[in-house]
Amino acid sequence: MSDLKIKRAHTMSPEQIKTQIEALADKLVDKFGGSYHWQGDEIRYAYSGGVNASVACTASDVEVNVKLGMMMSMFKGKIKSEVEEYLDQHIA
Repeated sequence: MSDLKIKRAHTMSPEQIKTQIEALADKLVDKFGGSYHWQGDEIRYAYSGGVNASVACTASDVEVNVKLGMMMSMFKGKIKSEVEEYLDQHIA
C-alpha cells in the first residue's frame, strides 16, 4: 500500500472550493471509474482497482489523502503529478 498527502492553501469561498473539489472528483471518475460522495466538508472517492481518496476542505486549506493498493502504487508518480497540476491550476 502506498499513500499520498498533498495540501494546498486557498482563499476561495466554501462554495467555490467545493465546486472545484467536486470537479476534481468528476475528473477521477471520468478517467479511472469509481465513485465519490460528500461527507460533511470532505469528499471521498473509491475505485475498486485499489484507490481510496479523500479531499478535506477547510476555510484555508485543501488536503488530499490517497491510499493506493499494490496494483495502483506503480502509478503513484503519475497520480500525484495529475492531482498537483489540478490543484495548482484550480485552487487559489
